[in-house]
Amino acid sequence: MSIRSILLVSYLLISITSALMISIMIYTHLQNILRTETEQKLKSQASTIMRQIDMTLFERMENISIWSRLAVMQDIRVQDIDKRIALFLREVTQGYDGIYRQIFVVDTNNLLMANNEFKQTSPAQQFHRPPLKATALKKNIWLQEVDLQHNILFMFTRIPDLFQSTDLGLLYAGFDWQEIYKLLEIPLPFSSSSAPSYALLLDEKNRIIAASSNIRELAEWRFFPLGKNLKLGNEATGELTSTIDLLAGKPMLIAYAHSQGYRTFGHFGWSVLIMQPSDVALASTAQLWQVLGLFLVLTLILAVTASFWMSAKIAKPIIKLADFTRDFMQGKQTTPPVLQTSQEITELSSRFAQMINNLEKSHQDLVRAAKLAVIGEMAASMAHEVRTPLGILRSSVQILQREAQLSDIGKEMTDFIVSETERLNVLISSLLACASPKEPEFLSYDLHQIVLHVFELVNTKIAVKQIYLEKKFTSVNAEMMCDRDQLIQVFLNLIINASQHVSSGGKIKVITTRHAEVMEIQICDDGPGITDADKAKVFDPFFTRRESGIGLGLTVVQQIIIAHHGRIFVADNPIGGSCFHILLPIKEVDK
Repeated sequence: MSIRSILLVSYLLISITSALMISIMIYTHLQNILRTETEQKLKSQASTIMRQIDMTLFERMENISIWSRLAVMQDIRVQDIDKRIALFLREVTQGYDGIYRQIFVVDTNNLLMANNEFKQTSPAQQFHRPPLKATALKKNIWLQEVDLQHNILFMFTRIPDLFQSTDLGLLYAGFDWQEIYKLLEIPLPFSSSSAPSYALLLDEKNRIIAASSNIRELAEWRFFPLGKNLKLGNEATGELTSTIDLLAGKPMLIAYAHSQGYRTFGHFGWSVLIMQPSDVALASTAQLWQVLGLFLVLTLILAVTASFWMSAKIAKPIIKLADFTRDFMQGKQTTPPVLQTSQEITELSSRFAQMINNLEKSHQDLVRAAKLAVIGEMAASMAHEVRTPLGILRSSVQILQREAQLSDIGKEMTDFIVSETERLNVLISSLLACASPKEPEFLSYDLHQIVLHVFELVNTKIAVKQIYLEKKFTSVNAEMMCDRDQLIQVFLNLIINASQHVSSGGKIKVITTRHAEVMEIQICDDGPGITDADKAKVFDPFFTRRESGIGLGLTVVQQIIIAHHGRIFVADNPIGGSCFHILLPIKEVDK
């Protein structure tokens, strides 16, 4: 499995798993918030409706309490001959616009004296039932049980005799129970206006005495007992989750509010229930799932796009390095790719390039070592096979030069033999120095003094060609551990080599710069320079650009610098020509 595939699968798994977990957490949290908010709104609605019912009952009882004490009620004494009570009751019924369906007065014998419809023939026994409950408003106000068949609730009170301490009769008021039904018709929270509402009014025995329209359409709802499977708390308001047999056992969110009375009116022990089916209450969570599903789809698309892009961004540089390694092993490519991506990949690329350069350098050192080994064998053989005959030849020529009869041509020829034997001797010495370099003796020297000494040695020869020799010491302290004689040989070779390529009137400049732990020496000239092809071979044995050169001078220089644990390389001079850079450690490196 490729690294790109691993990264791609990993990114996708992380993205999808994270998005799914976040979606589940959001859904659960919002569902709990929605449920809590729904329950709070249901409780608030139940409390509001119960308070409105308490206010309505208080107003109705306050009405009959006031009417029973009016002077017009005293006409019961004369059986309301002039119809003043009946007219009053009719005006009251019309004034309250249908809130009261029947209002009538009976005397102490339960005979109908007056009503809002001017009927006098009907006795009142059918209306006079045992009282259900005495209210806390007035001790003489009673409430009959609700007639759910005709949707009417009768309240009655005594009519006091204003002239004697007796009662003249009873005042009945039939409250239209439809007004209570209207109070129960409320929209449920977080539901559409067309969603059915479920509201109940329970008496003190937890029997249904009023319900919203959709429940009233069901059979047998009147006085249906809910106390068997519905346990309401004693607190003023509360909520619970339960099923209602009347509603086919559907799970419901239920909020209830107990009657708290109103002003001087206590309460009858009634309660209001507001119910909402659980599936309706939490229906908006289905929409939430749709939104979360869209979020998951978008996250998946984004994750796939980001995963492909990220995996390619990470894997592509590594693939390039792998391709380069394969080509490098096959000899097809030697320049490592330049990768500018993440910090780690860039660092890996940089270290990889450094490793390749080190391998190339090691390869070059190996080739150079092989060449030097060959030179060593040649030098050993030549030192033994050539130096002795050269010594005999030179001695013989010197004896011949002492002959008085030697002709001019003979003298010229003997001079040629002497100069050539000297050149051969120098070649052998160079080969020996290159093959078996002398170990440096590290002592503390001032590098500037060494450079100045070299200037004195080459000054005469440089002056012949009218070459200007310039120095630039950028640091005051140039003390370092080195072998003085070997560095003199290095600077002599480089300056003389530069003078051989600089034309008359040219310039050679020596620059020294002290860094933290390295001393840098630059020997620059304004000659023709060195081509890029020759820069790679300039330190190879027997490589020379002069006809009379041997090609071992720069090789010896490099050997000395390496023995000093330094580095030498050649670059172009910004003003023309070439520039040799030497980097030497200031302190002696432990071997």
